[in-house]
Amino acid sequence: MEFVLLHIPHIIPAFIAMGFLGRFAAVMADQPPAEFSDAQIDEWRRVRIERARARRVRRVSAKLGLISLPLLVLAIASGLWLYTIALRDERPSSFAIWLHVVVSALGLAIVTAKVLESGRARLARGLDPSRFFTDGLSLILAALAVPLLVTGAVLIAAPGSDSASAYAHLVGSAWWMALFGVHLMRYLGRSLDAALRGKAAPD
Repeated sequence: MEFVLLHIPHIIPAFIAMGFLGRFAAVMADQPPAEFSDAQIDEWRRVRIERARARRVRRVSAKLGLISLPLLVLAIASGLWLYTIALRDERPSSFAIWLHVVVSALGLAIVTAKVLESGRARLARGLDPSRFFTDGLSLILAALAVPLLVTGAVLIAAPGSDSASAYAHLVGSAWWMALFGVHLMRYLGRSLDAALRGKAAPD
């Protein structure tokens, strides 16, 4: 456990990178079987198009997600940097601390707006246990953000790298980053399609 905690700044980015590589490989390998006839290939492509259309996201949700993305990435990067400094038993600068606080708060505020904007029907669908790690992943990320904000506020008031709040913030952040990587792999392409390529689901 101590080894994992010490190497979180290296482990989390590596897992996210491997996930994206795996997703890329899966997309590249998604081709019709070689033995299919032309008619079968056309049917295979038609089914794929229908499935892709059913998985489209709404333009508003896509835009809010893309706006929050650079803020959340910066929050993750600054958090990993702060943790690295703490491992060296050094005190981070006020700029580094407040940069992390501001971008994290802004990013999570936009994510919260995105979740609330989705409407009751979509929220209810996300609460279905069978959809926890698909439609419900946004809700899980929003729920995890609450203890992160609370422990973050405690750390601002009483800084320290060896307190219970610091440990809870670290563990919660690790889980949040891992789930955020899964969420990105699932929805980033669809969000780009909806916001930039005119392939959005109806509102």
